[in-house]
Amino acid sequence: MSGGELQRFIIALTCVQEVDVYMFDEPSSYLDVKQRLNAARCIRSLLKSEVYVIVVEHDLSILDYLSDFVCCLYGEPGAYGVVTMPFSVRHGINVFLEGFDPKANMRFRDFELTFKVSETDDEAADTAKNIEASSNSEADKKKAKKLYFNYPTMTKTLAPFQLTVEEGLFAESETIVMLGQNGTGKTTFIKMLAGIMKPDELKDGAELPRLNVSYKP
Repeated sequence: MSGGELQRFIIALTCVQEVDVYMFDEPSSYLDVKQRLNAARCIRSLLKSEVYVIVVEHDLSILDYLSDFVCCLYGEPGAYGVVTMPFSVRHGINVFLEGFDPKANMRFRDFELTFKVSETDDEAADTAKNIEASSNSEADKKKAKKLYFNYPTMTKTLAPFQLTVEEGLFAESETIVMLGQNGTGKTTFIKMLAGIMKPDELKDGAELPRLNVSYKP
């Protein structure tokens, strides 16, 4: 089984027990967005007047969906930890992001956690292509080529699974996220980009970009 399939099996195995307290340690790990919601619904369905459910979770969206109350933890890893009093979900998430517990008048982090959308020029790749096509200067062309990387149309068959990748590109100073269900080929795609796995076929003799890659499996 894949990591996501094994995680789903363990969650199901925990849910079918007849107990007074259910405890889940990071249930959303290894799961795609769809399966995270399914897992959250499954865990919520366990709630009864005489049953407790305790969940350790890092995914703030799942935490928001899943919880009735939130306790924040802070401290020094391997040295000590402190568990706050329970907060309402919205208040608890804001306390964690701000790094300040108003009930205890305690600042446990010197900075706030903020979510900022990176500002990238959507036309950077087009601009680089235009420079490369129109400039007579070899220096300009080399500079333009460094601004983006093309990958060609390619396929990979791992019977009975087949992945088809459409041509695309990515530019410097970008973070690109691939979003999809478990088992649809995300890992296979990045392995091909990293040169760990060779595609079955490249269109019209195209080549993959030569990149210096650090790959976390």
